[in-house]
Amino acid sequence: MPFFYTKQNKLLKMLERYLLKIEESMGGFKKTIEVYFEKGLCENFSELVEKVHIAESSADDIRREIEIELYEKSLIPESRGDVLGLLENTDRVPDKAQSVLYQIQTEFLQIPEFLKDEFSHLVNINFDAFNDLARAIRKLFENIKEVKDITNEIDKKESASDRLERGAIKKIFSSDIDVGQKILLKELVIEIGSISDLSEEVGDRINIIAAKRMV
Repeated sequence: MPFFYTKQNKLLKMLERYLLKIEESMGGFKKTIEVYFEKGLCENFSELVEKVHIAESSADDIRREIEIELYEKSLIPESRGDVLGLLENTDRVPDKAQSVLYQIQTEFLQIPEFLKDEFSHLVNINFDAFNDLARAIRKLFENIKEVKDITNEIDKKESASDRLERGAIKKIFSSDIDVGQKILLKELVIEIGSISDLSEEVGDRINIIAAKRMV
């Protein structure tokens, strides 16, 4: 059963605009983190944080436009609720990425050189989990039978992130850096890992929606 009739393909175009904008936000997140690892809390870092904020805010605007469109069109209530819930939960992923950048910025966090590889791997696996999430959302509306394979990939990346988090935290607390810094770095590890946690949660929601549509 399709979500939208042909006359409602405007919603699909709006959804694609939304996905492109959150991909822009998340791509900006990754680029900003890379600059941070290389140059620290420099002026370029602050400029990139602002660009991420602008992209994320634009995504919020598009999401609200979609919500209005959903209520104005003759979409059956169940489908409307599925799409609204999907968007609201998806939005938490770029929100979390932006929060990570603000955490680094406001707490003046410095990543010790011996931890940069761990943080880099952690950011990459969480970014990849988000990319899989965006693919799964598109397939939900294009080819629903492919959804499960993609959400399985999200689950694998979330598990890999958990392992990386445990390893990074162990390395942090086995080092001789200041106790306060250890706690702040641990919190940063957990917050970055939350990106794949949230992506997995949305993936679970997508699986439920897909199962209902395939009945």
